[in-house]
Amino acid sequence: MSNEESVVNGPRLAAPWILAFGCMLLPGLATAGEWTAGINLGAGRNPIIGEDNYLAAIPVIAYRGERFHANLGNPGLTYFNGTTNFGGLGYSLIKQDDFKLDLVGRVRAMGIDPDDNDELEGLDQRKPGFDVGLDVLWGGDLGELNGQLLSDVSNRSKGQELVVSYAYPLKHGDWSFRPEVGVSWQSSRLSDYYFGVDDDETGGGLESYEAKSTVTPFLGIQAEYAWSKQIRLIGGAGIGRLGDGISDSPIVDGRNLAGGFVGAVYRF
Repeated sequence: MSNEESVVNGPRLAAPWILAFGCMLLPGLATAGEWTAGINLGAGRNPIIGEDNYLAAIPVIAYRGERFHANLGNPGLTYFNGTTNFGGLGYSLIKQDDFKLDLVGRVRAMGIDPDDNDELEGLDQRKPGFDVGLDVLWGGDLGELNGQLLSDVSNRSKGQELVVSYAYPLKHGDWSFRPEVGVSWQSSRLSDYYFGVDDDETGGGLESYEAKSTVTPFLGIQAEYAWSKQIRLIGGAGIGRLGDGISDSPIVDGRNLAGGFVGAVYRF
């Protein structure tokens, strides 16, 4: 991880992405759409040594228009593939009955603050980032195939992630279910920023480690119950297994991920 390289190249590389993304989103803001608000209670295993597991109440705010969509606070299956994207926004470049291609931005809510953790003594802070990329969805009678290609544009890791998953949505009365299975590939730069240990961070007893690109499989299910026309009860649970490039890091305790969330939302 070279901080000097990030400082020099990060803003220059990010500027075209951010400008193009902003221009695509502006038309969608003027289009009438559906607003959703509510709250989630999420919990999950934190694989970082010396860190408490996740437990948090998260407000949910979402908007979906004809082309533009945004959400904050719905963890989805991010507990289980290691990406922890709790919010994002996007614009549909192509929108058909069985195919959709979106330009998206995602808040990567990953980070490590070693100040209150003696086991991470000497480690520099790892900060959350922002990714931009493409999200493609094919759907039909046999289910949905989803792919996301994301790249950091926030001067953090400068890494990339590719997520491919298959889901089979089900509906029974007022209940809707979405079982899903997939894999997440994270580049060496992304893995190393969050889970690597530089030579100058070993003063507290940690061993130096350069994280490699890695693949994390995951599976889970999300559910929704239509309490009324406006109120929906939501939830999800799942598991994941960190790849060797992350799990071999000296700051990671075990490779298994697990978690879930429950909540309620109101559709305006």
